[in-house]
Amino acid sequence: MFSLITLVIPFVGGIAYLIRDHAHAEADFVMHHGYYDSFIFIFMLVSFGSILAEEFQFDTIKVIASRGNSRRLIFSAKVIKLIFDYCFWFFIATASYLLSWLVEFGGTHVGQAISLGNKGYYFAANGKPSEFTFLWQNFVTNLLYIFLIGSITLMISSFLKSNAIAIASAFIIWLAGQIISALLMNLFYKQLPLIKWNPFNVNTYIAGQAFSDSKALTLLSHLSQPEIIIASLVWTGIFLAIAGIVFNRRNL
Repeated sequence: MFSLITLVIPFVGGIAYLIRDHAHAEADFVMHHGYYDSFIFIFMLVSFGSILAEEFQFDTIKVIASRGNSRRLIFSAKVIKLIFDYCFWFFIATASYLLSWLVEFGGTHVGQAISLGNKGYYFAANGKPSEFTFLWQNFVTNLLYIFLIGSITLMISSFLKSNAIAIASAFIIWLAGQIISALLMNLFYKQLPLIKWNPFNVNTYIAGQAFSDSKALTLLSHLSQPEIIIASLVWTGIFLAIAGIVFNRRNL
């Protein structure tokens, strides 16, 4: 089901733009990249929230462990599966986006980036990174973004047995964490500069700063481009380690 939704979204988006404004449909479609990755974050958060909890909820962990598989091996396999799921869904989304662009709009401008001019959006053949550059950069930034939030979700789900509670907790923490982080940064950053390293502040700006040294974003996050990338990787590693330790020590 997840794969089918990911595959269909760009085609539906392209048709919607053609119906709304045929003359500018292609530029609008590419400007929003066909919404090709719209649901990947949601699907991945559901996967992170359920991949451990469901083993305990349905007692399948006992069957797997009884076959001589160590908890560490089981946990590592789960993390590898999450990485595979992300790559798989992103590949489907990207292929669907490019295919819908080619089929629905004739393929004249496939790969070209969009620029904003006096008369609106137009395709820039030269002078800007291509749409393909955006796609691979977006793959990396989404990987950093999703796996940081996902590792927090995985850590929490390692304490829980209910699949539904784990998934609900993931979305609550994602939303509440960003709000609380923004409030703390606005109210207490001057008194406590170390607060800039909190994982939700890092996660809020990682997508914008991973491939950009924008001064505006640096002023907001208070972290440089290398700092925010390193912080993202370190926090992800910490949360995955905690999740692995809890999973390894839980009673069956």
